Parts: sequence; C-alpha cells; structure tokens
Amino acid sequence: MTNVSCYLLGERAIVIDVACHIATQPKLNQKLFALKKWLDSSDAFIDVVPAMSSITAYLINPEKIKQWQQVIVEKWNDLEMDSFESKLHHISVNYGGEFGQDFGDVANRLALTHEQLIRLHTSVDYQVQFMGFLPGFAYLSGLPAQLHLPRKSTPITHVPKGSIAIADSYTAVYPCGSPGGWHLLGQTDSTLFDAESESVCLLQPGDTVRFVEKSC
Repeated sequence: MTNVSCYLLGERAIVIDVACHIATQPKLNQKLFALKKWLDSSDAFIDVVPAMSSITAYLINPEKIKQWQQVIVEKWNDLEMDSFESKLHHISVNYGGEFGQDFGDVANRLALTHEQLIRLHTSVDYQVQFMGFLPGFAYLSGLPAQLHLPRKSTPITHVPKGSIAIADSYTAVYPCGSPGGWHLLGQTDSTLFDAESESVCLLQPGDTVRFVEKSC
C-alpha cells in the first residue's frame, strides 16, 4: 500500500489517508470515493466520514477493528483508480444583483466583466470533495484559478439560503441561512438539505456539480 496510510484512531475508528500522495496522484480521490461507497454498503460501521484526502470509518464492534483494518487494506489494493462513477447535478443560478451581493466587488477585484465572471464560474464541472460547516454544505473543488480569493476578513451575520459563493480554491452552495465569510456570487432555488427527504443531502462526496446561469 504505497500511496495510502491506514491506521487506528481510538478504539473503534479506522483512518484511510492519502494526503502525502494526493498532489502527485490526484486520481487517488476517485479511489477514496469508491472506497467510501464500498464502506457505506457495509452494516459494520456507525458512520463513514470523508475529508479532503482521507476517510474515517467508525466501527459498531470495536473488537473487530484489527480485522477490518486488514480488510480495508486489501480492498484498497483491489480498487482501480477509475472505479468510481460520479453523479452529475445541474444547479441553475441567478447571478449578481439582489441574488449575489458580492458579485460586483468580486468582478472588480479580479478585473473581470460581469459576463466573464459568470462564464468562468460556469465553465467547469466541480467535484464534491467533502461535507462540512453546515448539514448539506459541500466543498466543491475545481474553481478556476482566476477566481481564487481569500475568505472575507470579516464574515457577515446572514447569508441567504441557496447562496452560491467562492473562497480560496473552492465554491459552494449555502444549504440554509447562516453566518458566512465566503464571497456571494448568486443564488439557486435548488434544495441542498431536507431533513424530511430520504437522501437528506442533495450532494454527496464524489458527486459532480455543473452551474448553469438561469435564464431571465
């Protein structure tokens, strides 16, 4: 297992970590997503939690932790790099104006016209790297380098539900109203989190997101 570290965390957690190799082997993320899907299919775990370059699996029965560590190692070695099939989501966005309070400022800071900013943000397919901050909040990688901006120095107290935002090398959709420090470009009507739904969260780690400008 030359490109992954698999170790125990406490009495019932197993961590699979590819951080040391992800820069030179970016497709390892695809393999991680495939491993998570396999772990999710087992009834041996309380939860399976993905992060930027790792997965932590929490066992129901801690007495089997060593056994499962070996099983996970063997499964990782058997997985192919391209064994994960991503689910594609199209999310329509109203950009600028009342829907994105930072849109004009971002365009000015990046020396872009409004059309160029929209074109850049909608020009790529983003991948859900991991979930965090809020239920249903997905960190989407793939933001074009021309759009990279640090987070706001002072967060605002209320970001509207469905806001499309960028910060650092990520873009995201706020699943509900909350405080936030990302730059707001627009807003979508798509529901990202629904506690009453069977799937609860629309986006899952490994999914692909394509933003589409909403027609007037």
